[in-house]
Amino acid sequence: MKTLLRLNIFGLLLAICCLLSRPAHGEEGEDTLGLYSSWQEQSVSTGRAAKSLSHTPENVTVITTREIEALNAHTLADVLSSVPGIQLENLGGPGGVVYTNIQGSKFNHVLVLVDGVAINDLSDNFPDVGLVPARIIDRIEIVKGAASSSWGQALGGVINVITKSPEQGRPIDGSASASLGKRTTSDSGAELSGTSGRLGYYLSGGYLGSNGLLPNTQIFSNNAYGKLNYDLHGQGRISATLNYSNANRGEFAFPPFKADDAARYLNATLAYRTDLTRQLELEMVAHRTERRIEVTASLIDSGDILKKATEQEEVTGTKIKLVWRRTDNLLVTGIDYEHAKFSFLNGALKQVDELNRTVDRWGAYLNDTLTIGALAISSGARFDHTQSGGDQFSPTLGATWQLSDKTILRGYTAKGFSLPALTLDLTSEKVWTSQVGIESSAIPYLWLKETLFRNETWDVTVTDPQSGARSSERHIALGSETEVRTIPIYNTSLGLGYTFTDTTRTSDDSQVKDVARHTLQLALRYDDLHLLRGVLTGRHIWWNADQSDKGSYNGLIWDLHLGATLFKREKNSLEMFFSGHNLFNNSQFTSQFYPNPGRWFEGGLKVRF
Repeated sequence: MKTLLRLNIFGLLLAICCLLSRPAHGEEGEDTLGLYSSWQEQSVSTGRAAKSLSHTPENVTVITTREIEALNAHTLADVLSSVPGIQLENLGGPGGVVYTNIQGSKFNHVLVLVDGVAINDLSDNFPDVGLVPARIIDRIEIVKGAASSSWGQALGGVINVITKSPEQGRPIDGSASASLGKRTTSDSGAELSGTSGRLGYYLSGGYLGSNGLLPNTQIFSNNAYGKLNYDLHGQGRISATLNYSNANRGEFAFPPFKADDAARYLNATLAYRTDLTRQLELEMVAHRTERRIEVTASLIDSGDILKKATEQEEVTGTKIKLVWRRTDNLLVTGIDYEHAKFSFLNGALKQVDELNRTVDRWGAYLNDTLTIGALAISSGARFDHTQSGGDQFSPTLGATWQLSDKTILRGYTAKGFSLPALTLDLTSEKVWTSQVGIESSAIPYLWLKETLFRNETWDVTVTDPQSGARSSERHIALGSETEVRTIPIYNTSLGLGYTFTDTTRTSDDSQVKDVARHTLQLALRYDDLHLLRGVLTGRHIWWNADQSDKGSYNGLIWDLHLGATLFKREKNSLEMFFSGHNLFNNSQFTSQFYPNPGRWFEGGLKVRF
């Protein structure tokens, strides 16, 4: 059962031995240098302060603006579907409800942040990634594995969305785009950005709608986003953001029933950042989140409502962080506080159940990265008072070792937790994660990243489908993740990602169902950086679901995304783009209630000025 994992372990050890025997400066020339320049990139998603990815022991993936645009993405979900190690359960087309899993962890184990504020709801810790518009995203940083020592409830990982900043050097800059596809699936929006004196601004608004690629998967949504930065002339900077989404969606139809939801989100932040000394930085952020979700189950023919559930949330919080930065040391400490009010109204026929809860949560953390030559040691700890899920202590320890200018070894171990739904009186699920990996471009024309992981999760709540009785289990997940990419040759590159996960119960060593066992990602990319770009992606997920769910795993889902610049002069341009989804009309879904859309196409135009 674990033969494939053993082969990955053998391959990792063999690669390390081969790479250790190579000279620090390869003899194959300079054509492979720069293949993976992100070693010099900065990541803020692991220790809560920007540091080089070469000093980051966690398995981190960074998605840039250029990569997002190449996918002609509508929402954050469209981008995540192309990332190795991430498994999405999509209940419809663009903007629909999407469940996000990382390396076999459940959706409620994944913390999703926008501007440093969680978008996970309080009812079941669900992050609605289908309603985060792609146009506002500057970059995405993904931590695969427990990240609770920095962020609190992040058992399975963190998806940190960093939004666009005001354009520098110009008073006004912007773009407008519109697309149209099958079943009047349309996405239109505009952006304005610029800086005048000390004030910088970024504004975005858009509409995403569809009559539904599948029965009762229609969506009609609006979104607006704004960011203001004000430079205090050597005394720091004040930033404010406002993010609003409003959507009416059909979730599914399975005669004689159907389900619909109406969601409204409002997130606002106010931040102050300043340098107290040359080495000490201070950041203070206040945030406010309001969320209202209404889910309705009804009969398709008559329209009679069978059940309606309404959830309303208000979260107010603050974050204070100190960063002490030296050449060989990075120390981050801070405290997070949230006051959350939650109400849940559940109506079934004539019976109505109401739940109101208020919780106060706080967490304090300390993370340190010490650099000694080619070795970087990271350690950290966080204490969380969750009120609803008990007190949690989350330590971490990791290191990176730069073997050469082209090869890095990584490894870390950490404890993490996930908060239970406020609608249920449950304990927090906990995990102990251990990872080891290598990242290298020492092999000519290739970039390779290999990670082995072990996740031991306990206090996992399971419910008996017959009696409804709840019990706790302990699971162990052993797995590996492989990523390979070629350097661009004639502007063309190939990519492959494969994730294997074997999840079993410690009680009887039986396999845990509905956890993705095999995930395969393929990509063919072309980008001349001027006129033409194109991406062909293929993905396959073997969910290992129960046969009674009547899921289907037929081949790979192939998507093609093309773009061309028709006109360009200085900052002005006219671009055309086209996407073909599920080109070979394959089926890939976990349950007969939620089949995936078949083949469909869309195209549009974008103007930059």
